[in-house]
Amino acid sequence: MINNSFIVTFSGIDGSGKSQYIILLRRFLRRQGISYLYIHSVNDSLTNRLVRKFPKFKNIIGPKENEQNKKNLADSSNRPRKIKKISAFSSFIRFFILFLDALYLRLRMISYNKNYQVIIFDRYIYDKLVHIAYLRNKKILPFSYFWLKIFPKANLSFYLQVLPEDALERKPEMKMEGQDIKYLNKKYQLFEEGKMIWKLREIRTSGTSISEAKKKIISLFKKRFFRFLKIKKSHD
Repeated sequence: MINNSFIVTFSGIDGSGKSQYIILLRRFLRRQGISYLYIHSVNDSLTNRLVRKFPKFKNIIGPKENEQNKKNLADSSNRPRKIKKISAFSSFIRFFILFLDALYLRLRMISYNKNYQVIIFDRYIYDKLVHIAYLRNKKILPFSYFWLKIFPKANLSFYLQVLPEDALERKPEMKMEGQDIKYLNKKYQLFEEGKMIWKLREIRTSGTSISEAKKKIISLFKKRFFRFLKIKKSHD
C-alpha cells in the first residue's frame, strides 16, 4: 500500500529526548499549517491495550521477578530491579501480537492517509524489536527484515543516540523502574547494531545542544517531506 501520509519515527533508549524533539517538530508543523497525527507506539499497541483490560495478561508475556526484586520495589532504596528473560512461549505471544499490531496499523493507515499529511510515531517497530531482543537476551533478530516489511514503511526514521550514562543523568527515576546502567547499555548496543541494518538517521543528543539537534531534525524533515510531496504530485 502506498502511503499518502509522510511517516516520521523517533527511536532510541529512554532518556534520549524522543518526547522533547517530537514536541519541537509538532510546533514546526503547526506553524507551517501541516496536518499531523501523533501516535505513541507503546501506549497504542495491542499489548498495552490487552494489559490495561486484562492485568493478568502481563504475567503471560512479561519477564518473571523474584521475591527480592519485589522487595526492592516496596522499599525506598534506589536498588534497581533485575529482570529475567522471557520464555519461548512469551516470545511467541509477543511476536503474534506484534503481527496483529502491524495488520491493525495498516488498516488504520487507510483512514490516516485521507486525513493527515504527516504521521509522527513516538517509537516504532525498531524499538519493539530492540525490546524483544533484550527480553530474550539475544542480538538483533535475524529476521527483522520481515517485520519491516509488514509494518507501514517509514519515510524518515530518526535514531536519537544518547550515551546510557547521560540518559540516566537526565532521568534518574529510571533506576526505580528497573532501567539501570546495565539495562540501558544493553539496549544502546542493540540500537547501535540495528541502526545500520534499518537505515536510521542518527541524531546525537549527547554533547549536542537542543537547538543544534532540533535544527538537524527539522532540516532533514523538510528535505525528505518536500521531496515526498514532489514525488506524490508527479504520481497524481
